[in-house]
Amino acid sequence: MSYHDLRFDQGEGADRNGLADRILRGEVFVFREALQAFGLHEMWRQASLRGIEKSVGKDAAERADRDGFHRIHEWVAAKDIPAMTDAVYAEIEPSAHEFLNRFMHGAFPGISSFYFERTPNVRFHIPYDLTQEHKKAYNEFAKDHGQGKIAAHGPHRDSWLDCPSNGLNLWFAMGRIRPGNGMTIYPEDYEGEYVFQRSGNLADGQKLHQNWTFDLYPGDVLMFHTDHVHGSVLNRTNETRFAISCRLSIDKPVFPQLHHHTYVHSGWNNSSVLKPLSELPAMMQPGYVSSFAKRVRDKLVPALAPDEPDPLPPEIIGTKVGDTYQVPLSALEVGGVHGVSAALCVARLTEDTVIAMTRRCPHQGGDLANGWIEDGKVVCPWHSLPFDPHSGKSACKTLPSLKRVACEIKGDKVIIDPKTVLNAEDGSVGAAVASAASRPTAQ
Repeated sequence: MSYHDLRFDQGEGADRNGLADRILRGEVFVFREALQAFGLHEMWRQASLRGIEKSVGKDAAERADRDGFHRIHEWVAAKDIPAMTDAVYAEIEPSAHEFLNRFMHGAFPGISSFYFERTPNVRFHIPYDLTQEHKKAYNEFAKDHGQGKIAAHGPHRDSWLDCPSNGLNLWFAMGRIRPGNGMTIYPEDYEGEYVFQRSGNLADGQKLHQNWTFDLYPGDVLMFHTDHVHGSVLNRTNETRFAISCRLSIDKPVFPQLHHHTYVHSGWNNSSVLKPLSELPAMMQPGYVSSFAKRVRDKLVPALAPDEPDPLPPEIIGTKVGDTYQVPLSALEVGGVHGVSAALCVARLTEDTVIAMTRRCPHQGGDLANGWIEDGKVVCPWHSLPFDPHSGKSACKTLPSLKRVACEIKGDKVIIDPKTVLNAEDGSVGAAVASAASRPTAQ
Protein backbone atom coordinates (compact mmCIF):
# COMPACT_ATOMS: atom_id res chain seq x y z
CA MET A 1 0.00 0.00 0.00
CA SER A 2 1.19 3.51 -0.75
CA TYR A 3 1.02 6.65 1.35
CA HIS A 4 0.81 10.21 0.00
CA ASP A 5 1.47 13.41 1.93
CA LEU A 6 0.06 16.22 -0.19
CA ARG A 7 -1.29 19.74 -0.32
CA PHE A 8 -4.37 20.62 -2.29
CA ASP A 9 -2.71 23.39 -4.24
CA GLN A 10 0.55 21.61 -5.12
CA GLY A 11 1.61 18.79 -7.42
CA GLU A 12 -0.46 15.64 -7.24
CA GLY A 13 -2.79 17.32 -4.75
CA ALA A 14 -3.95 19.78 -7.38
CA ASP A 15 -5.33 16.98 -9.61
CA ARG A 16 -7.84 15.02 -7.57
CA ASN A 17 -9.71 13.19 -10.31
CA GLY A 18 -10.08 9.56 -9.33
CA LEU A 19 -9.00 10.23 -5.74
CA ALA A 20 -11.92 8.32 -4.20
CA ASP A 21 -11.16 5.23 -6.32
CA ARG A 22 -7.53 5.31 -5.23
CA ILE A 23 -8.56 5.43 -1.57
CA LEU A 24 -10.94 2.50 -2.08
CA ARG A 25 -8.05 0.54 -3.59
CA GLY A 26 -6.09 1.01 -0.39
CA GLU A 27 -3.97 4.14 -0.91
CA VAL A 28 -3.67 6.40 2.13
CA PHE A 29 -3.60 10.19 1.89
CA VAL A 30 -2.82 13.00 4.28
CA PHE A 31 -3.87 16.34 2.85
CA ARG A 32 -2.21 19.15 4.74
CA GLU A 33 -4.35 22.12 5.82
CA ALA A 34 -7.31 20.71 3.91
CA LEU A 35 -9.87 22.41 6.13
CA GLN A 36 -8.21 25.77 5.70
CA ALA A 37 -8.12 25.22 1.91
CA PHE A 38 -11.91 24.82 1.83
CA GLY A 39 -12.73 27.44 4.46
CA LEU A 40 -13.97 24.79 6.90
CA HIS A 41 -11.53 24.87 9.78
CA GLU A 42 -13.31 27.58 11.75
CA MET A 43 -16.73 25.94 11.33
CA TRP A 44 -15.89 22.93 13.50
CA ARG A 45 -13.33 24.74 15.60
CA GLN A 46 -15.94 27.25 16.74
CA ALA A 47 -18.53 24.51 17.21
CA SER A 48 -16.07 22.63 19.43
CA LEU A 49 -15.38 25.74 21.49
CA ARG A 50 -19.13 26.26 21.99
CA GLY A 51 -19.48 22.70 23.26
CA ILE A 52 -16.57 23.16 25.65
CA GLU A 53 -18.01 26.40 26.98
CA LYS A 54 -21.48 24.90 27.51
CA SER A 55 -20.14 21.86 29.35
CA VAL A 56 -17.11 22.96 31.36
CA GLY A 57 -17.23 26.75 31.23
CA LYS A 58 -16.13 29.84 29.39
CA ASP A 59 -12.64 29.86 30.88
CA ALA A 60 -11.88 26.40 29.49
CA ALA A 61 -13.13 27.42 26.04
CA GLU A 62 -11.06 30.61 26.07
CA ARG A 63 -7.94 28.70 27.05
CA ALA A 64 -8.55 26.10 24.36
CA ASP A 65 -8.98 28.91 21.86
CA ARG A 66 -5.79 30.62 22.99
CA ASP A 67 -3.47 27.71 23.83
CA GLY A 68 -4.76 24.89 21.61
CA PHE A 69 -6.90 21.79 22.03
CA HIS A 70 -3.81 19.67 22.65
CA ARG A 71 -3.50 21.22 26.13
CA ILE A 72 -7.13 20.88 27.17
CA HIS A 73 -6.39 18.28 29.86
CA GLU A 74 -4.42 20.96 31.72
CA TRP A 75 -7.63 22.84 32.65
CA VAL A 76 -10.41 20.27 32.13
CA ALA A 77 -10.52 17.48 34.72
CA ALA A 78 -10.42 13.90 33.45
CA LYS A 79 -13.82 13.23 35.03
CA ASP A 80 -15.35 15.97 32.85
CA ILE A 81 -14.05 14.71 29.50
CA PRO A 82 -17.08 12.44 28.79
CA ALA A 83 -19.59 15.25 29.38
CA MET A 84 -17.47 17.71 27.39
CA THR A 85 -17.25 15.26 24.50
CA ASP A 86 -21.04 14.82 24.50
CA ALA A 87 -21.46 18.60 24.40
CA VAL A 88 -19.12 18.88 21.40
CA TYR A 89 -21.05 16.08 19.67
CA ALA A 90 -24.23 18.14 20.08
CA GLU A 91 -22.60 21.18 18.43
CA ILE A 92 -20.93 19.25 15.60
CA GLU A 93 -23.75 17.02 14.34
CA PRO A 94 -26.11 19.76 13.03
CA SER A 95 -23.38 21.09 10.73
CA ALA A 96 -22.16 17.69 9.45
CA HIS A 97 -24.03 17.85 6.14
CA GLU A 98 -22.91 21.36 5.22
CA PHE A 99 -19.35 20.59 6.29
CA LEU A 100 -19.11 17.35 4.29
CA ASN A 101 -20.87 18.80 1.26
CA ARG A 102 -18.26 21.52 0.98
CA PHE A 103 -15.38 19.19 1.73
CA MET A 104 -16.47 16.48 -0.72
CA HIS A 105 -17.16 18.89 -3.58
CA GLY A 106 -13.70 20.37 -3.13
CA ALA A 107 -11.72 17.22 -2.45
CA PHE A 108 -13.45 14.86 -4.89
CA PRO A 109 -14.31 16.66 -8.14
CA GLY A 110 -17.16 15.11 -10.09
CA ILE A 111 -18.86 13.48 -7.13
CA SER A 112 -22.26 15.10 -6.83
CA SER A 113 -23.79 13.02 -4.03
CA PHE A 114 -22.75 10.55 -1.38
CA TYR A 115 -23.97 8.76 1.74
CA PHE A 116 -22.67 9.98 5.09
CA GLU A 117 -22.99 8.81 8.66
CA ARG A 118 -25.27 11.36 10.27
CA THR A 119 -23.25 11.69 13.46
CA PRO A 120 -19.51 12.39 13.15
CA ASN A 121 -17.18 10.83 15.74
CA VAL A 122 -15.72 13.25 18.28
CA ARG A 123 -12.44 11.96 19.71
CA PHE A 124 -10.75 13.51 22.73
CA HIS A 125 -7.90 11.31 24.00
CA ILE A 126 -6.24 12.83 27.03
CA PRO A 127 -3.01 11.28 28.42
CA TYR A 128 -3.80 7.71 29.50
CA ASP A 129 -2.46 8.05 33.04
CA LEU A 130 -4.97 10.83 33.78
CA THR A 131 -7.95 8.60 32.96
CA GLN A 132 -7.26 5.75 35.36
CA GLU A 133 -9.14 7.13 38.35
CA HIS A 134 -12.26 7.28 36.17
CA LYS A 135 -12.13 3.97 34.30
CA LYS A 136 -15.76 3.11 35.01
CA ALA A 137 -17.06 6.37 33.53
CA TYR A 138 -14.87 5.99 30.46
CA ASN A 139 -16.04 2.41 29.95
CA GLU A 140 -19.67 3.51 30.22
CA PHE A 141 -19.05 6.20 27.62
CA ALA A 142 -17.61 3.57 25.28
CA LYS A 143 -20.71 1.40 25.69
CA ASP A 144 -22.93 4.31 24.63
CA HIS A 145 -20.73 5.78 21.87
CA GLY A 146 -18.55 2.92 20.66
CA GLN A 147 -14.84 2.37 21.11
CA GLY A 148 -12.17 4.88 20.22
CA LYS A 149 -13.90 8.12 21.20
CA ILE A 150 -12.21 8.93 24.52
CA ALA A 151 -10.07 5.80 24.86
CA ALA A 152 -7.86 3.78 22.54
CA HIS A 153 -9.46 1.35 20.07
CA GLY A 154 -7.69 -1.86 19.14
CA PRO A 155 -6.92 -2.94 15.55
CA HIS A 156 -10.10 -3.39 13.53
CA ARG A 157 -11.79 -2.88 10.20
CA ASP A 158 -14.88 -0.69 10.24
CA SER A 159 -16.86 -3.38 8.39
CA TRP A 160 -16.32 -5.75 11.33
CA LEU A 161 -18.58 -3.39 13.22
CA ASP A 162 -21.78 -1.86 11.88
CA CYS A 163 -20.09 0.18 9.16
CA PRO A 164 -19.86 -0.14 5.37
CA SER A 165 -17.07 -2.03 3.64
CA ASN A 166 -17.06 0.40 0.69
CA GLY A 167 -16.56 3.57 2.70
CA LEU A 168 -14.08 6.39 3.07
CA ASN A 169 -12.81 7.24 6.54
CA LEU A 170 -12.02 10.94 6.87
CA TRP A 171 -10.07 11.77 10.03
CA PHE A 172 -9.90 15.54 10.64
CA ALA A 173 -7.22 16.82 13.02
CA MET A 174 -8.68 19.59 15.16
CA GLY A 175 -5.58 19.91 17.31
CA ARG A 176 -1.94 18.90 17.10
CA ILE A 177 -1.56 15.11 16.92
CA ARG A 178 1.67 13.22 17.48
CA PRO A 179 2.67 9.60 16.73
CA GLY A 180 2.42 8.83 20.47
CA ASN A 181 -1.29 9.68 20.66
CA GLY A 182 -2.78 9.37 17.20
CA MET A 183 -4.22 7.03 14.60
CA THR A 184 -2.52 3.88 13.32
CA ILE A 185 -2.97 2.08 10.00
CA TYR A 186 -1.58 -1.40 9.29
CA PRO A 187 -0.85 -1.20 5.55
CA GLU A 188 0.55 -4.72 5.14
CA ASP A 189 -2.61 -6.18 6.69
CA TYR A 190 -5.02 -4.48 4.28
CA GLU A 191 -5.86 -7.58 2.25
CA GLY A 192 -5.37 -10.32 4.84
CA GLU A 193 -8.19 -12.34 6.37
CA TYR A 194 -8.59 -12.14 10.14
CA VAL A 195 -10.80 -13.60 12.84
CA PHE A 196 -12.60 -10.88 14.76
CA GLN A 197 -14.80 -10.74 17.84
CA ARG A 198 -18.42 -9.58 17.88
CA SER A 199 -17.17 -6.35 19.43
CA GLY A 200 -15.19 -5.72 16.23
CA ASN A 201 -11.81 -6.21 17.89
CA LEU A 202 -9.23 -8.46 16.33
CA ALA A 203 -9.39 -11.91 17.87
CA ASP A 204 -6.38 -13.20 19.76
CA GLY A 205 -3.53 -15.14 18.20
CA GLN A 206 -3.02 -13.14 14.98
CA LYS A 207 0.24 -11.45 14.09
CA LEU A 208 0.17 -7.91 12.72
CA HIS A 209 2.80 -6.06 10.76
CA GLN A 210 4.32 -2.78 11.84
CA ASN A 211 1.90 0.10 11.44
CA TRP A 212 1.97 3.68 10.26
CA THR A 213 1.40 6.61 12.60
CA PHE A 214 1.04 10.24 11.60
CA ASP A 215 2.14 13.72 12.59
CA LEU A 216 -0.92 15.91 12.01
CA TYR A 217 -1.67 19.57 12.60
CA PRO A 218 -4.98 21.44 12.90
CA GLY A 219 -6.81 21.26 9.58
CA ASP A 220 -4.97 18.21 8.21
CA VAL A 221 -7.12 15.28 7.09
CA LEU A 222 -6.14 11.62 6.96
CA MET A 223 -8.16 9.70 4.33
CA PHE A 224 -8.26 5.91 3.99
CA HIS A 225 -10.51 2.99 3.06
CA THR A 226 -12.74 1.82 5.92
CA ASP A 227 -11.46 -1.72 5.37
CA HIS A 228 -7.89 -0.86 6.30
CA VAL A 229 -6.96 -2.42 9.62
CA HIS A 230 -6.56 0.61 11.88
CA GLY A 231 -6.73 1.63 15.52
CA SER A 232 -5.56 4.06 18.18
CA VAL A 233 -2.29 4.65 19.95
CA LEU A 234 -2.63 4.48 23.71
CA ASN A 235 -1.89 8.10 24.56
CA ARG A 236 1.53 8.06 26.17
CA THR A 237 2.25 11.75 25.53
CA ASN A 238 1.62 14.82 27.66
CA GLU A 239 -0.85 16.20 25.09
CA THR A 240 -4.51 15.64 24.25
CA ARG A 241 -5.41 14.26 20.87
CA PHE A 242 -8.54 15.90 19.40
CA ALA A 243 -9.89 14.72 16.07
CA ILE A 244 -13.30 14.44 14.42
CA SER A 245 -13.83 11.57 12.01
CA CYS A 246 -16.54 10.89 9.44
CA ARG A 247 -17.41 7.79 7.46
CA LEU A 248 -19.14 8.03 4.11
CA SER A 249 -19.52 6.15 0.85
CA ILE A 250 -19.83 7.32 -2.72
CA ASP A 251 -22.13 4.46 -3.75
CA LYS A 252 -24.88 2.90 -1.66
CA PRO A 253 -23.17 1.66 1.52
CA VAL A 254 -22.61 -2.09 1.83
CA PHE A 255 -22.94 -3.46 5.36
CA PRO A 256 -21.43 -6.97 5.60
CA GLN A 257 -22.09 -7.28 9.35
CA LEU A 258 -24.70 -5.13 11.05
CA HIS A 259 -26.33 -1.90 9.89
CA HIS A 260 -26.75 0.27 12.96
CA HIS A 261 -25.60 3.82 12.23
CA THR A 262 -27.81 6.19 10.28
CA TYR A 263 -26.53 6.99 6.78
CA VAL A 264 -27.98 9.95 4.94
CA HIS A 265 -28.12 10.48 1.17
CA SER A 266 -26.60 13.93 0.64
CA GLY A 267 -28.57 14.62 -2.55
CA TRP A 268 -31.90 13.86 -0.92
CA ASN A 269 -30.85 15.84 2.16
CA ASN A 270 -30.31 18.88 -0.08
CA SER A 271 -33.92 18.69 -1.30
CA SER A 272 -36.65 20.32 0.78
CA VAL A 273 -39.06 17.66 -0.53
CA LEU A 274 -36.86 14.57 -0.05
CA LYS A 275 -34.97 15.64 3.07
CA PRO A 276 -37.39 13.90 5.49
CA LEU A 277 -36.74 10.67 3.55
CA SER A 278 -32.98 11.06 3.16
CA GLU A 279 -32.22 8.04 5.34
CA LEU A 280 -34.24 5.66 3.13
CA PRO A 281 -31.78 5.07 0.24
CA ALA A 282 -29.17 3.52 2.55
CA MET A 283 -31.88 1.35 4.14
CA MET A 284 -33.24 0.04 0.82
CA GLN A 285 -31.17 -3.13 0.73
CA PRO A 286 -31.60 -6.68 2.07
CA GLY A 287 -28.72 -6.18 4.49
CA TYR A 288 -30.69 -3.58 6.45
CA VAL A 289 -33.65 -5.92 7.00
CA SER A 290 -31.45 -8.85 8.05
CA SER A 291 -29.40 -6.62 10.33
CA PHE A 292 -32.54 -5.31 12.03
CA ALA A 293 -33.78 -8.86 12.53
CA LYS A 294 -30.44 -9.92 14.06
CA ARG A 295 -30.44 -7.02 16.51
CA VAL A 296 -33.99 -7.80 17.62
CA ARG A 297 -33.14 -11.49 18.02
CA ASP A 298 -29.99 -10.77 20.03
CA LYS A 299 -31.89 -8.41 22.34
CA LEU A 300 -34.97 -10.60 22.89
CA VAL A 301 -33.30 -14.02 22.87
CA PRO A 302 -29.62 -13.58 23.76
CA ALA A 303 -29.10 -17.35 23.76
CA LEU A 304 -29.59 -17.36 19.98
CA ALA A 305 -26.84 -14.82 19.35
CA PRO A 306 -23.79 -16.32 17.63
CA ASP A 307 -20.93 -17.37 19.85
CA GLU A 308 -17.65 -15.52 19.84
CA PRO A 309 -15.22 -17.09 17.35
CA ASP A 310 -12.55 -19.31 18.84
CA PRO A 311 -9.23 -17.50 19.09
CA LEU A 312 -6.41 -18.84 17.00
CA PRO A 313 -3.87 -20.91 18.93
CA PRO A 314 -1.03 -18.71 20.20
CA GLU A 315 2.39 -19.08 18.68
CA ILE A 316 4.65 -21.23 20.88
CA ILE A 317 8.12 -21.98 19.54
CA GLY A 318 9.84 -22.86 22.81
CA THR A 319 10.63 -26.40 23.92
CA LYS A 320 10.60 -27.03 27.66
CA VAL A 321 13.77 -28.69 28.88
CA GLY A 322 13.74 -29.15 32.64
CA ASP A 323 13.16 -25.73 34.20
CA THR A 324 14.12 -23.82 31.05
CA TYR A 325 12.81 -23.19 27.56
CA GLN A 326 14.95 -23.58 24.46
CA VAL A 327 14.39 -21.85 21.13
CA PRO A 328 16.46 -22.31 17.95
CA LEU A 329 18.33 -19.06 17.27
CA SER A 330 17.49 -19.47 13.59
CA ALA A 331 13.77 -19.10 14.45
CA LEU A 332 14.34 -15.54 15.69
CA GLU A 333 14.84 -12.88 13.06
CA VAL A 334 16.38 -9.57 14.11
CA GLY A 335 13.54 -7.18 15.01
CA GLY A 336 11.04 -9.99 15.60
CA VAL A 337 9.04 -11.04 18.65
CA HIS A 338 7.80 -14.61 19.13
CA GLY A 339 5.90 -16.66 21.70
CA VAL A 340 7.94 -19.07 23.77
CA SER A 341 5.15 -20.35 26.02
CA ALA A 342 1.70 -19.22 27.11
CA ALA A 343 3.40 -16.85 29.55
CA LEU A 344 6.58 -15.71 27.81
CA CYS A 345 7.82 -14.19 24.58
CA VAL A 346 11.31 -13.65 23.21
CA ALA A 347 12.62 -10.77 21.10
CA ARG A 348 15.81 -10.53 19.09
CA LEU A 349 17.03 -6.95 19.28
CA THR A 350 20.27 -7.44 17.35
CA GLU A 351 22.29 -10.33 15.97
CA ASP A 352 23.78 -10.92 19.41
CA THR A 353 21.08 -9.65 21.77
CA VAL A 354 17.93 -11.52 22.77
CA ILE A 355 15.56 -10.83 25.64
CA ALA A 356 12.64 -12.73 27.16
CA MET A 357 9.70 -11.21 29.00
CA THR A 358 6.12 -11.73 30.04
CA ARG A 359 3.92 -12.07 27.00
CA ARG A 360 0.76 -10.10 27.78
CA CYS A 361 0.55 -6.31 27.69
CA PRO A 362 -0.54 -4.98 31.10
CA HIS A 363 -2.99 -2.58 29.43
CA GLN A 364 -5.57 -4.92 27.88
CA GLY A 365 -3.73 -8.19 27.52
CA GLY A 366 -2.49 -7.77 23.95
CA ASP A 367 -0.13 -10.53 22.87
CA LEU A 368 3.34 -9.04 22.52
CA ALA A 369 4.35 -12.08 20.48
CA ASN A 370 2.19 -10.57 17.72
CA GLY A 371 4.04 -7.26 17.92
CA TRP A 372 7.41 -6.01 16.69
CA ILE A 373 10.58 -4.10 17.59
CA GLU A 374 10.66 -0.37 16.83
CA ASP A 375 13.45 2.01 17.87
CA GLY A 376 14.85 -0.75 20.06
CA LYS A 377 11.59 -1.22 22.01
CA VAL A 378 9.02 -4.02 22.08
CA VAL A 379 5.70 -2.68 20.74
CA CYS A 380 2.29 -4.07 21.68
CA PRO A 381 0.32 -4.47 18.42
CA TRP A 382 -3.05 -3.56 19.94
CA HIS A 383 -2.41 0.06 20.85
CA SER A 384 1.19 0.63 19.71
CA LEU A 385 2.54 0.96 23.23
CA PRO A 386 6.35 0.52 23.35
CA PHE A 387 8.11 -1.14 26.28
CA ASP A 388 11.74 -0.67 27.19
CA PRO A 389 13.40 -4.06 26.62
CA HIS A 390 15.64 -3.73 29.67
CA SER A 391 13.40 -2.25 32.38
CA GLY A 392 10.08 -3.53 31.00
CA LYS A 393 8.56 -0.11 31.57
CA SER A 394 6.32 1.89 29.24
CA ALA A 395 5.74 5.64 29.16
CA CYS A 396 2.39 5.06 30.93
CA LYS A 397 3.33 5.19 34.59
CA THR A 398 0.04 3.70 35.82
CA LEU A 399 0.73 0.44 33.98
CA PRO A 400 2.84 -2.33 35.55
CA SER A 401 6.17 -3.18 33.96
CA LEU A 402 6.72 -6.31 31.93
CA LYS A 403 8.80 -8.89 33.78
CA ARG A 404 12.09 -9.71 32.13
CA VAL A 405 13.53 -13.18 32.69
CA ALA A 406 16.99 -14.60 32.15
CA CYS A 407 17.76 -15.30 28.51
CA GLU A 408 21.03 -16.03 26.71
CA ILE A 409 22.40 -17.34 23.45
CA LYS A 410 24.28 -20.62 23.74
CA GLY A 411 25.56 -21.85 20.42
CA ASP A 412 22.63 -22.21 18.06
CA LYS A 413 20.00 -22.04 20.81
CA VAL A 414 18.44 -19.44 23.05
CA ILE A 415 18.04 -20.61 26.65
CA ILE A 416 15.32 -18.97 28.75
CA ASP A 417 15.01 -19.39 32.51
CA PRO A 418 11.48 -18.30 33.57
CA LYS A 419 12.31 -18.58 37.28
CA THR A 420 14.91 -15.85 37.19
CA VAL A 421 13.33 -12.41 36.96
CA LEU A 422 15.76 -9.66 36.05
CA ASN A 423 13.69 -6.63 36.95
CA ALA A 424 11.84 -7.50 40.15
CA GLU A 425 10.27 -4.44 41.78
CA ASP A 426 12.69 -4.57 44.71
CA GLY A 427 15.68 -4.78 42.38
CA SER A 428 16.45 -8.37 43.31
CA VAL A 429 16.81 -11.36 41.01
CA GLY A 430 15.02 -14.64 41.53
CA ALA A 431 11.25 -14.06 41.74
CA ALA A 432 9.18 -16.60 39.79
CA VAL A 433 6.87 -15.59 36.91
CA ALA A 434 3.93 -17.26 38.58
CA SER A 435 1.00 -15.29 37.19
CA ALA A 436 2.28 -14.27 33.78
CA ALA A 437 0.09 -16.74 31.91
CA SER A 438 -3.14 -15.21 33.20
CA ARG A 439 -4.51 -12.53 30.90
CA PRO A 440 -5.15 -9.07 32.43
CA THR A 441 -8.68 -7.79 32.58
CA ALA A 442 -9.53 -5.13 29.96
CA GLN A 443 -9.33 -1.61 31.30
